[in-house]
Amino acid sequence: MKEQWVMTLTSVQREGDEATESTLDTEISYYKDQNGDRVIEYEETEATGMEGSQMQLRYAPDGMVSVIRSGTFQTHLVVQKGAKHFCHYETPFGEFAVGVLAKWIRCDLTDEGGSLSFRYTVDANATLLSDNEIRTEIRKVTIH
Repeated sequence: MKEQWVMTLTSVQREGDEATESTLDTEISYYKDQNGDRVIEYEETEATGMEGSQMQLRYAPDGMVSVIRSGTFQTHLVVQKGAKHFCHYETPFGEFAVGVLAKWIRCDLTDEGGSLSFRYTVDANATLLSDNEIRTEIRKVTIH
């Protein structure tokens, strides 16, 4: 028998009165690094529109979340309650700097899995682009 990690990631993007929700179920790498960060890594797929990119979500012991995309598209967002971060964001339509401000962050990740959820806004030149919520559920499965 082999153990592996899987994640259900639900993303909600709000723009004005409109909300778009998507869910991704995928295999992940999940571990705690030497700094104590909880790290979730997975490959983007065609379903997300970012095929060819690798994603990493990092939850630091101080409560900061980093969303790092490498590969085809490069992104590094920092989400931290009480602080606005200016971050690099790359899409199929171009790259730009955005402001990221956390509304809330909730984490109950342990060595056995758990959840990480956070809500944040993204703006460019002080103009709100979107209000985003990410919810992850991490669990270990056994393959026979």
